Amino acid sequence: MLSPLIVAKKILIDAGQVTDQRALVSLIVRRIRQALKVDVCSLYLMNERQQLVLSATEGLSQEAIGRIRMNLGEGLVGTIAQRQHLLNLTHADQYPSFKYFAESGEEIYQGFLGVPMIHHGEVLGVLVVQVTETRRFSEEEEAFLITMGAHLVASQSIQLMETTPDGQDDQVRRMRGISGSPGTTIARAWVVRDDIHLEDIEEREGSGLEFERKRIKDAVNNTLEELDADESTHVNSETLSSLLEVYRLLLGSPELQMAIEAELALNVSASTALKRAMLNQIAVFDAIEDPYLKARADDLRVLAVRVYRALQNLEPEVIDTDEPVILVGENITVEHFTKLDARLIAGVVSNQGSKLSHTSVLANALGIPAVVGLKESRLKTLHGNELILDGHRGHVIANPPEQIRQEFERLIRQEAARQADLAHLKNLPAETTDGERIRLFSNTGLLADITPGLDRGSEGVGLYRSEIPFMVHNTFPTEEEQVRIYRGVLEAYAPKPVVMRTLDVGGDKALPYFPIQEENPFLGWRGIRFTLDYRNIQLDQIRAMLLANIGHDNLQIMVPMLSHEDELLRVHALIDEAIRQLKEEGHPVHKPPVGIMAEVPAVIWMLPRLRDNIDFVSIGSNDLTQYLLAVDRNNPRVAHLYSHFHPAVLSAMHDIVRECRRLNLTVSVCGEMAADPKAVLLLLGMGVKTLSMSAFKLPQVKWLVRRVSIPQCRQILDEARDLGRDADIQAMLSRELKELGYNGQFE
Repeated sequence: MLSPLIVAKKILIDAGQVTDQRALVSLIVRRIRQALKVDVCSLYLMNERQQLVLSATEGLSQEAIGRIRMNLGEGLVGTIAQRQHLLNLTHADQYPSFKYFAESGEEIYQGFLGVPMIHHGEVLGVLVVQVTETRRFSEEEEAFLITMGAHLVASQSIQLMETTPDGQDDQVRRMRGISGSPGTTIARAWVVRDDIHLEDIEEREGSGLEFERKRIKDAVNNTLEELDADESTHVNSETLSSLLEVYRLLLGSPELQMAIEAELALNVSASTALKRAMLNQIAVFDAIEDPYLKARADDLRVLAVRVYRALQNLEPEVIDTDEPVILVGENITVEHFTKLDARLIAGVVSNQGSKLSHTSVLANALGIPAVVGLKESRLKTLHGNELILDGHRGHVIANPPEQIRQEFERLIRQEAARQADLAHLKNLPAETTDGERIRLFSNTGLLADITPGLDRGSEGVGLYRSEIPFMVHNTFPTEEEQVRIYRGVLEAYAPKPVVMRTLDVGGDKALPYFPIQEENPFLGWRGIRFTLDYRNIQLDQIRAMLLANIGHDNLQIMVPMLSHEDELLRVHALIDEAIRQLKEEGHPVHKPPVGIMAEVPAVIWMLPRLRDNIDFVSIGSNDLTQYLLAVDRNNPRVAHLYSHFHPAVLSAMHDIVRECRRLNLTVSVCGEMAADPKAVLLLLGMGVKTLSMSAFKLPQVKWLVRRVSIPQCRQILDEARDLGRDADIQAMLSRELKELGYNGQFE
């Protein structure tokens, strides 16, 4: 018998060659049947209705696939799933819960072994082997199947969950991804061209340094002209203009030019130099766990392909349609939005992308539903098919049955009425029913993110991620470059406050030109620990912030990852030094408010000692939760343990808020909790008066704030604190939202 690890590795290797999910599950059962030398191997997967459906088999009738389905506790397979424990039977048909399916042809098989496949505590499916002999499977065979199931869950869980064995017509396809932009639409699919992949560009020797240098220069200039042309044809989209300006800045950056020049000096072609320089920067962002920063890799890929097209004189794609279509492709980018009028883009479906990618940002700004991160292998076959795109849940249905189509048409009409109701909220205050004013800020890090926040009534920036300019360079950005970027944000929001977090790198946010290797980066050299060790870098950034603030006076500086009082004192010394220098140079600068991010648990007990040196506190709920629970939320093996509804997290948050109130310190929340409607009820009950979130969550949170009172939220908080499990807390909060009408309004 082969080792289960060897079989799993072979399946993993071959999985990359299969064309769809059905081929994958067929591969799995075939390989296991061969390895165990049994008569039958079958795989049952859980569908959305909590039924175990026969999804693949080697040995039973192929006609039974998709037709045999069992509820939890029904039949041998349902019993295994319900108990989450294996069954090893000598006479399968004599077991009390045995259920016979005539279409299976399994009456000749007696020996039965089935094991559950568990993913994050939930049953993903059941793996079954059978033999004609009347025998019990050996301990070695048991161990093999258990281990095999565990390996498959670990390596193929996403693919298995995406397999939808509903036994329907092949034309109906259901796909799941990530919600990139909310909304629902029905339209025909237009699959965009996907013929260039950066990694596949063939590397060649150059034809002389000056020749290749001129080629790359001309290609970059042509691409810049194309970007200008794209903007001129879409003058009504400020967000698109902002994103295109980001592209122009990236293409024109000295750092990119230097990186390409360094490759050209190695006597390679212009396209090879472009490929290598771009891939080096892309690798940095791809390695980052922070989804906001990781999404920036997509922008670099888009630019690289555009410049490569110019190098090769390739004609741009033409999307010729006079009716609204859903753009579908491996990676729908900002470029695709420029190919046709926004009114003809009904939706976006992209294999790549995340909630924070520019595709999602732009779709949100234009009010276009989007589903990203599908990881589907057969997108090309969708061209011309009718799609239902559910951007709220991240679902796509191709060629939907008429009954489902009618239901989604009803939801679309309902959603249009709801959006009309929300539009008036922009200029209304976020005020509770008992008159308590709540400030709603937006989180940002790119100039392109400014417009969505202002369009949705943001009262300021609660978190500006200043590390972005550092991430997109090949060297530390100059003071002048930083001034230009920071001034753009401060000017756009003036006189509204803008809280700029000082450089927060390290951990999962590495600089391409300054790699940091650590065994445990999240507990290592990151945030203020890094910048205080490189005093000149921090001083330059503070100087740039102070200069950008001249004439606007809305800057607030926030220190990340603080864990020692001495760190705060050293930051103040740097700010004072920067002010002294700038005044000597004749600049009218002054000291802005200085605050800290409460994300290291130690801060909870340090606040009284820090009080005299801080003006505000912003709770970074994401990192605070990770550190309190010792859970990396980006690690799929433990991510399910991450919850800001954990009683310990709620207790710590409440302690921080109460201490800030006692010390007369302004306190805000800028993590994911601020945008979670269930968490908002608790935060208001704790006394939080400022929430900072993604711009696209502002209308929903404002709607909720205007329908609750502070005493009501305090009572909800008291009920939550009496519960011992985060699941119970969330269930209670869901009931409260339902009573407030939130579910009917937004879900």
